[in-house]
Amino acid sequence: MFQFIETIRIDNGQIELLHFHNVRFNATRLRFFSVEEDCNLNEQIVIPKKFQIGLVKCRITYDSKIVDVQFMHYQWRPISKLKTVDSNISYNYKSADRKHLEQLKSEAEPADEVLIIKDGRVSDTSFSNIIFRQNGFWYTPDTPLLSGVRREYLLQKGFISERSISIQDIETFDSFMLVNAMLDFDENRLLPIKNIIK
Repeated sequence: MFQFIETIRIDNGQIELLHFHNVRFNATRLRFFSVEEDCNLNEQIVIPKKFQIGLVKCRITYDSKIVDVQFMHYQWRPISKLKTVDSNISYNYKSADRKHLEQLKSEAEPADEVLIIKDGRVSDTSFSNIIFRQNGFWYTPDTPLLSGVRREYLLQKGFISERSISIQDIETFDSFMLVNAMLDFDENRLLPIKNIIK
């Protein structure tokens, strides 16, 4: 049976982006398992005392119902360079089966991570969405592999805008940032566009 995951950021005991996780969680259960009754993840997450301080990653594995909930203290693994790779991979839902993404990631050398290009259009890395800066404005590709919760939050708040971004367009930006549920918008993680290797 298919299994899916929600990766949730908890900062000093506070669950972040819960609404967006709930929307995706319930939409996935409806799409794959015909479960029409919504479930509020806030009622399912009981944070152990030792994980109520600091930055914590909560990983929920589920199918028609929650199968497992794990907590771990989170430490960011710095990424400095991306390498573009062409692929027709599909990952519209946050599946627990990531073998195709991991296979693509293995092609990253000499960079740290891949930037996946589908039909000449920029999508995502193997684990995050990407946003680009141009003239002080932020843009994200309108062709993501997965519409992540942080991306959705930034779009709804008006911090970023969607646009079509081809591989040729990359050099028109001055910098980029990776975002996902665990990686918030933080200009300290800004990287120069030259760090994307074609």
